[in-house]
Amino acid sequence: MQIFLVAIFALAMGSFVSLLSYRLANKQPIIFTRSKCINCGCVLKAINLIPLFSWLCQKGKCSQCHCKISARYPAIELSFLITFLAIFFVLGSEINFKILLYFLIASTLIAMCVIDLEQYFIPNSLQYALAILATILVIHQGGTNAAIINVKAAFLYAGFGVALWIFFYFAGGFEAIGIDDIKFFFIAGLMLGTKNFLAFMLLSGVFGLAFGAAWQKFKKDETFPFAPAICLAAMFCLLFDKKINPVDLLGSMLFFNSF
Repeated sequence: MQIFLVAIFALAMGSFVSLLSYRLANKQPIIFTRSKCINCGCVLKAINLIPLFSWLCQKGKCSQCHCKISARYPAIELSFLITFLAIFFVLGSEINFKILLYFLIASTLIAMCVIDLEQYFIPNSLQYALAILATILVIHQGGTNAAIINVKAAFLYAGFGVALWIFFYFAGGFEAIGIDDIKFFFIAGLMLGTKNFLAFMLLSGVFGLAFGAAWQKFKKDETFPFAPAICLAAMFCLLFDKKINPVDLLGSMLFFNSF
């Protein structure tokens, strides 16, 4: 029953975030506006808005104009289903306040990734929401003292992001990360603390290199969104807190690169 509830919640959140990310990117009202087909403008009925299943039953087409519906919608909903189930099993297979916070944080991270992939920016509203959720989580787990300590970590993470920007700008003549990424670094420090600093930076680098190479190969674009890499790194560190050994991770990277 709990798995079923998690799956329903995941698909509902995925549907909402697919709408939220589209409207935030296009500066459209988020609430009090009915969902419409972007091709013919017809107002969608409840039967057309069942996450994942409506798209599959309609064979990826609008029920009115029969124009193709982007696969972004089921892809986002499916990513939520996979992510929420992974969180559920990693954290002990029990629905509680902590796991609900993780679901909301994961939802915000996925929304950031979607918008950065499609529009090359991370909305400030999502950054603020993530900062609030991160603060609530840290206080829930360690009290107000832990939150105060993590503020120091936040400046450490942001400082490292600024250092990266300076290094790549003067050494390579390009901006490897943007201001939105540096803001995210600050919030990641607030959420993860100093104990996850090395793991977060290493994972961000690994995911960034892999994603950047794939992006340039398939999209043929020298500029690539960095949010998916740092969001994925943050989620890994959050889920496997204190279980990721930076030394072992670095050793595995060097060993792999030696072949």
